Amino acid sequence: MTDLVRQLGPLAVASRFKRLSDRLYRDISRIYAELDTDFEARWFLMLYLLAEEAPLSVTEAADRLGMTHPAVNQIVGAMTRAGLIASKRDRHDERRRLLSLTARGRRLHERLQPVWHAVAGQTAGWLAEADADVLAALDQLEAALDRREMYVRVAETLSAAPRHG
Repeated sequence: MTDLVRQLGPLAVASRFKRLSDRLYRDISRIYAELDTDFEARWFLMLYLLAEEAPLSVTEAADRLGMTHPAVNQIVGAMTRAGLIASKRDRHDERRRLLSLTARGRRLHERLQPVWHAVAGQTAGWLAEADADVLAALDQLEAALDRREMYVRVAETLSAAPRHG
């Protein structure tokens, strides 16, 4: 059977990145489940960030992680329901919520250190096996989009193209 995403090449590059990301998240989430840990791989960055830099507002967390405000709110909501994050109003600005880990979140952060060490080691091995400097390539791709986002690139192409009726 033909892999349509692969076949479409540059047209489906975002779908290919998403597919690879989903696959990695799924595999790591299986590890957490096997360890009987109520934790999802997509929560990793928030747990790590808050262990290092809390308290942070939702906006600050979104900026630090390069994520949208709604995406951060979704993750924070799920982690709050899991008892990992607490939020309180900023006493200097009532509109801001400040996020920090609960005691349970801090314990989980400590407990997951060996898992993350294994993930980092195996990821480095997988990247070496692929014989590609993927991290450097990702840095270059992100920098190119920082210089000129895809929206602008496509919009310019479409505005220069002749219009058909």
